[in-house]
Amino acid sequence: MRLTVHFQPENGELILPLNYGEILQGFLYRSIHDLELADFLHNEGFAKDRRKFKLFTFSRLAGNYRIDAGAKQIRFEGPIRWQISSLLDRLIADLGQSFLFREKFTIHDQPVRMEETSVHSFRPEKRESYRIRMLSPLTVFSTYEDAAGKKKTHYYSPSDLAFSDMVEKNFSHKYEAYYGRPPEERLRVRPVKVSPRDKVVTVFKGTRITAWNGIYELVCPPDYLKFLYDAGIGAKNSQGFGMFESVE
Repeated sequence: MRLTVHFQPENGELILPLNYGEILQGFLYRSIHDLELADFLHNEGFAKDRRKFKLFTFSRLAGNYRIDAGAKQIRFEGPIRWQISSLLDRLIADLGQSFLFREKFTIHDQPVRMEETSVHSFRPEKRESYRIRMLSPLTVFSTYEDAAGKKKTHYYSPSDLAFSDMVEKNFSHKYEAYYGRPPEERLRVRPVKVSPRDKVVTVFKGTRITAWNGIYELVCPPDYLKFLYDAGIGAKNSQGFGMFESVE
């Protein structure tokens, strides 16, 4: 399920650092009323081998904004829209009620007023392929040790031959962590409209992350598409990566 919230900065604008994903994640966790659920998501999640998946994701903020390059800030003015998706209906219901009943919150120590919330469920039609547009950038990576034994991370570009395989591998791990069995069919990903301008380099809790916006084609069963719509595609979903919308 997906929750869409519209809120208004009480001071006229919401001022955030350019890399604000960590702030939104913290705001999301603080907004969960069910403390048991919050603890499970924050500290446990769904495990596959040594990996843990939270199975939720969120978009970037949408609205009128301007960049203050000197201060490394982004300033949102007027109404702001934010989307949160999860395989866990319990999480979406909890957040929806939290935003509906409290109305006023603080983001980065600035007061905001919730104006509207809505929840909807995605029901994809059965087709051979689907096109998606990223609402928060897609990232996949692998880690390795260099000759000196230092840990390195390689982020894949959509033009890399291994890109589709890495997205599929991540999906398979999440699917098995949630359902307890691996997926039976393949998932293939192809960039349709991705340019150098879609490359996003950001920082989350001190880690530099490379990710990509753009439009992609997925070849998969409709239930796989719905799984990814709710949980996020690619890695680091709970850090605000991999949310998409379906396009014709």
